Amino acid sequence: MMMFKEIEGLPDYSEIIDLINAEWPREFGEKTDSEKIADMIDSHNTDKDRVKYLFDGDVIAGFYRYSLWPRDARITETAHIYDIAVLPSKQKQGLGTLMMDDLIKDCRRRKLYRLLSRSFRNNEASIRLHKRFGFHMHLETEDSIVWELIICKAD
Repeated sequence: MMMFKEIEGLPDYSEIIDLINAEWPREFGEKTDSEKIADMIDSHNTDKDRVKYLFDGDVIAGFYRYSLWPRDARITETAHIYDIAVLPSKQKQGLGTLMMDDLIKDCRRRKLYRLLSRSFRNNEASIRLHKRFGFHMHLETEDSIVWELIICKAD
């Protein structure tokens, strides 16, 4: 049975290293697991980030992390997706769709109306996922697409 669990505070990124490795883009360079964990910790903002694990029984099958955006804003209605990852053995089973759906619903509950995300151009699964949920291309760079989704209009 699939179940989401919100992680309070700084996650123990070492317990999800297989997920980090599954999503780690080659554009970030070759790094050891310890270096990847350190990068995740360094990029984590306990006050602004929201992390959920997706459990399949006792196994953490996926996780996502998004942050209020921009991070230095006191008040914002925008979020940015940092991570969505599924274990390789659990891919192509709809878990990415399940996580994106939960993430968007979570943003709505928090009255966040705009969602940004980034896909590397070579990540076809990420591009398909964003298109499936109606994200529009917001900006293009040489190696990436920045996506935007207006979740609902602000009051």
